[in-house]
Amino acid sequence: MKSATAKKRIGRPAKPAQERKRIQLGLIVSAKIKALIDEEAKNSGRTQSQVAEWLIERALQYDTMLSAMNTTVDQITRGNIEAAFQGKGYVPVRSSYGKIWFPPDYPLERSGFQAWKPGEEPKVDETE
Repeated sequence: MKSATAKKRIGRPAKPAQERKRIQLGLIVSAKIKALIDEEAKNSGRTQSQVAEWLIERALQYDTMLSAMNTTVDQITRGNIEAAFQGKGYVPVRSSYGKIWFPPDYPLERSGFQAWKPGEEPKVDETE
């Protein structure tokens, strides 16, 4: 009697990648991506395959780096903007809309806004 969970695989078994050997991949990409790859290949003097491999390697490097940093590109961008504001002396103020940055010379006392005290900033859900 056959097990209900074991399914017979159809087709040729997948072979593991061999060391120091180029492996062919079949990819289907959008026309926009193909045009970008073609343009890069033309400008760099590389083949489409070389450009595609380079782009895949680059994407994997970014993923590895972001994973090691336990962050996302959006979080990095937001952090850089906030660092830039802080470097210019802008003051973060909480509101129902989130964080609002005021210039250093803005009269916060008259506006009714209160600047955050150190460590008082709320935790922001970065997935939104």
